[in-house]
This record gives sequence, C-alpha cells and structure tokens, in this order.
Amino acid sequence: MQPVGAGKTETGRAAPAAPQKRGIVPMKKKRFWAALLALCLLIPLTACSGGEGSSAPQPEEDPIDPEYPVKVGDVTLDEKPEKVVSLSPSLTEIIFDLGYGDQLCGVSNYCDYPPEAAQLSAMGTGGSPDVSAIQKAAPDLVLLSAGLPEEEWIRLQQADIEVLVLPRPSDLEGLKELYVSLARLFGGDISGRAAGEEFFEKQSARLEAAAEKVEAYCRTDEGKKLSAVYLRMLDYVTATGDTLEGKLLEAAGFDNIAGAYGEWLFPYDMASLYTPDVIFCDESITIPMLEQNNNYKGLTAVKEDIVYSYDFTAFERLGARTFDILTDMAQKGYPGAFEEPAEEEAEPSSEGEENTGA
Repeated sequence: MQPVGAGKTETGRAAPAAPQKRGIVPMKKKRFWAALLALCLLIPLTACSGGEGSSAPQPEEDPIDPEYPVKVGDVTLDEKPEKVVSLSPSLTEIIFDLGYGDQLCGVSNYCDYPPEAAQLSAMGTGGSPDVSAIQKAAPDLVLLSAGLPEEEWIRLQQADIEVLVLPRPSDLEGLKELYVSLARLFGGDISGRAAGEEFFEKQSARLEAAAEKVEAYCRTDEGKKLSAVYLRMLDYVTATGDTLEGKLLEAAGFDNIAGAYGEWLFPYDMASLYTPDVIFCDESITIPMLEQNNNYKGLTAVKEDIVYSYDFTAFERLGARTFDILTDMAQKGYPGAFEEPAEEEAEPSSEGEENTGA
C-alpha cells in the first residue's frame, strides 16, 4: 500500500492539489514576464535610434546656387568662370563693357580695345589660335565669333577646354541676346541676365532718343527724311538690308539706299539708283578718293561734302562705341533735329517799366 499523502487517498482517489499561496508566481511565468518587459523596453530604443522621430543630427545639404549652372548653346558652366579666353575683338569689347573684363586671361592678337584688353596675353586668332598658349592658360572657357579650324578644335577638346561660338547677330534682337548670353556666362543666370538686359536697354534707349528727335524734325516744314549709305569699301561694298549695320542705319532715322540688296554689295547694274543724300564711310575712305572715283565724283553728297567718316572697325565691334557712332550719325545727318530751341527774351512787364520810370 502507498502511504497516505502520496497522491491518493485511502479510498484510492487522487488527492486534491495543495492550494497555492497568493502572490507567489511560478518560476516559468517569472521568466516569461521578464523577457516580455525587456522586449518592450528594447522596441522604443530601437525606434529612437533609426526612426523618423530620431533626434540624431542630420548632415546639412549644400545650398542650391541660383546662378549656376548656366547653359548657353552646347556649353554648360557649373560655376562662375575665373579664366576665359576671348578670340573675338567684338566679344572682348562687349565683355569689358558689361564689366567682366577681370575674368579674361587671354585675348586674340586683334583685341585692342579697351586698352586693358591689349595688356592681356595674346593667344592667336579665331582662324589661327595659339593652342599651346591656351592649353597652358587652362581657361574655363574659350569664346569665338566663328568656328575654329577642326584640328585646333579637337586639340582643345582633348585638353578638356570648353569652346563656345557666339556668332555676330543680324538684328537688334539678336544683339540683345548676345549681351544677355555673355552676361549670363560671366555673371550667372539671374544677375548676369539682369546685367545684360540693362546694358542693352541703356544703349538702345540712346538710339531711340536720337531717332525720336529725327522723326519729329522730319515732320516739320524744314525737315525731310534722308537717304544714306554705309560705305565700307569702294566701290559698292555697303551695308545692305540683311546686315545689322544696315538695320542700325535705318534705326537711326535714315533710308538705307542699299536696303533692298544683300551680302554687302550694291549691284553695279543699279548704279543709277545709287544717289544717297548722305554718305557715311570708313575712315580709310577720303573725300579726295571719292572726288577722283568715277562712280562717286558726280554725286551731290560728294560735291557738297555731305560725307562723314568713322572708324567702322569700332562700329562693328557692337559695344557701347557702336551706339556712340550711331547717335553722332543722326546728329551729323539731321543737325536741325538736335538744335536746342533758342530762348525767347522776356519782354519787360508794364509793371517793370513803371518801376523803372518812377
């Protein structure tokens, strides 16, 4: 027989389990609750270390530059260029006019204006660049008005030097675009654009002011609109209607006598129509030369000395000097339009007369 208390009663029935005391947790349950508590504590720590609410410092992003990159044509500049080579006398002069001359490190052999340009290193010409000198200077950009010879272009590309061609414009809108493109390259997309537009507006305003005076004068009994010619070379190399120079002549208030023709040539077989009231010519052409030329000596403009010579090289650089010459052309052709009205002498008042005689 099993002793009493060994799990069965004397009657053979299973003994009831001994009642457990309140407040006492079995060992297995203690371990479960301890593991659960540790897990609950671990989850918030993990969330804090990598979640959206993390207070850990984040790396600062570089501020976006509103000025660069700038894209003009096929060239993109990621930052402001510090060294630029200009192989175009026209572009060089405009760059100085815009105020960016200090960013040039080299120019063409023909860049002689302003005087500061002539002090920079000469690096050949657009047609024959000194590639070795350019490579040594390591510019951020090379500017031209016309394309380079293929061999030199390839050598510069192999040296990782950007080359940009900005052709001469054919009208005033194109001239504005040229100013803005250059200013954006040198000054940035926002500041440069504003500078280019401001420069164009300033120059065009001078031309418009002169043209308005001419137009007003031509409406008077004394004035009439004059025909003129922009004579580049003898005999008939003139600014035709397809050229910027021809359009500028008209913008200054003249009828361009070669306006109906193209490619800088007035047709020889139309010589009978070549009768300008005013001749504007390059300074290389003199009055004696015209007086001795069979195609010019009979013209009224030559006989009456209505011939004005200018440095057309300066005119064709398309900077501020172009507009200086244009306004002077208007003044020379229409002097009456620019005369200041004479001040009328004030008549003495009757009161003044009485006071004087008192």
